[in-house]
Amino acid sequence: MVQAVNRDERTVWVMPRDESMFTWFSIVRIADVQSVRWVLGALNRSGQPVSVRRAQAWCARMQSAGLVDRAQLGGRGGSLVWATYASTGLGKPNLYRQTTRHEVAVAAASARYATAGYAWQRDEKPATVGGHQADGIALAPRWVELVEVELTAKRMPRYASIFSAYRRRLDYGDGTAITYLCTDAAARAVRQALGELPAGRAIAPRVEVHPVYDERGYWDEELLPSWLPSAADRARF
Repeated sequence: MVQAVNRDERTVWVMPRDESMFTWFSIVRIADVQSVRWVLGALNRSGQPVSVRRAQAWCARMQSAGLVDRAQLGGRGGSLVWATYASTGLGKPNLYRQTTRHEVAVAAASARYATAGYAWQRDEKPATVGGHQADGIALAPRWVELVEVELTAKRMPRYASIFSAYRRRLDYGDGTAITYLCTDAAARAVRQALGELPAGRAIAPRVEVHPVYDERGYWDEELLPSWLPSAADRARF
């Protein structure tokens, strides 16, 4: 649906692509400009991010219509961007929560999966004690990938609980595979836990661990990773 938004005597045309961006923001809530580049590229079906200039131009156009807002907090990924209540019905995220860095990192993962052709959704909160909520779910035909973004290492008892929850989910058919996207230090901790814990060894054949973030949670790559097949290729496996 194409619609015009009038603000300060200016008309901004909202196109279907823009509405798709708002839908993505309603899922991830907040992202940096680098992730916006990737999702705009995904909507162009180009397999790569658009330029920083084009992403910033999109943000400025939507901000002029009151549909997105942004703030510069000095991170490597550029301004933090979020969709406003006018476009998503959701309020402004708290930019200074301890979890904001993690949320931005999850958005970076979602953006790469989107470029590879996957749908992305939030995981549901567990309905029972001992369950675990993944950071996101990447979907392709006959493929449900539970994605964890791990910026800091956890203690072994916590990994034991998480792996046990994932083992139950895999046994129930609630997932095809699990992917951990980590900093270098967190990747070492996850691999160690997978090798040492009984629950870890049980799920290890269906878990991939990839160090993709720097110590600040920034994913600095201009190409899709070789370990991420397209959703179309995944469907043929």
